[in-house]
Amino acid sequence: MSAITLFRGGAIGDFVLTLPAIDAVRRAFPAADLRLIGRPATLALGPVASILDSEDPRLIALHRDGLLPSATRQLFAATQRVLAYAVDSQQHFGPQLRRAVTGPVLLWDPRPPADFRGHIVDHLLSPLRQWGLPICDRTPHIELQPDDCGYVASLAAAPEVVIHLGSGSPAKCWPVANFHALASVLQKRGWHTALLCGPVERERQLAVGNLPALHPPDLRSLAGLLAKAALFIGNDSGPGHIAAAVGTPTLTLFGPTDPGLWAPRSKRSQILQAPAADIAAIPTETAIDAALALLQNER
Repeated sequence: MSAITLFRGGAIGDFVLTLPAIDAVRRAFPAADLRLIGRPATLALGPVASILDSEDPRLIALHRDGLLPSATRQLFAATQRVLAYAVDSQQHFGPQLRRAVTGPVLLWDPRPPADFRGHIVDHLLSPLRQWGLPICDRTPHIELQPDDCGYVASLAAAPEVVIHLGSGSPAKCWPVANFHALASVLQKRGWHTALLCGPVERERQLAVGNLPALHPPDLRSLAGLLAKAALFIGNDSGPGHIAAAVGTPTLTLFGPTDPGLWAPRSKRSQILQAPAADIAAIPTETAIDAALALLQNER
């Protein structure tokens, strides 16, 4: 059977925002095997597909000049098409892929050009026009399986509000003291609120008062946890995109990044944008009011 290979590296949110493109490819070629190449832990959020680690040594030759080893050629022997979201700065990756694959190879820079005006999902869907593929849905969706809810089911009580303090850059993080004030109000109003802890929170030792900490073991367990919540609150980061993709209302605080480009794409997502790109300038009262408004119809 023929296969389609899709390369996608980057952070968690980058992958979630690529899901509409992956879904469009899968719908256009339902009989083909789909293979995703990137970080396996992140790719697990996607549809059922074979997954290959981008660190696999058989891929090294694609980034160098010279003859391709037989192991690399064999890896792509059944591949009929390739879509690679990648930057080919050395001009080796594209030519080598075209030597390894008999069908069309499409490279697309995942970074939008400076003059791009729109959402990143639309930029990531753009290369599919070159293959003439229809776009059915421009909203990311993560399809959950029963096992994905095992972690949240193991908790004494599923949190109604999940707060995430971290982000890839400290400049994108609302002050912890502000999150503490927000969480205190929500708790006093009777909303069971908990703190999502990941690598960033552990590294920076971030905590909010006595909020219970959540430690889902993998990203699909995180998706299952967020799907049960009434609201997710956080900075511009991957978990917010996961929450939106499982249909949970989200409140995302933006500082230096552009929400027009990077906001979670969902009808149930709301953003608060900082004046002059200073996320600390978002008033705590504004965030409290927005959170309570979103929660108003969730019980």
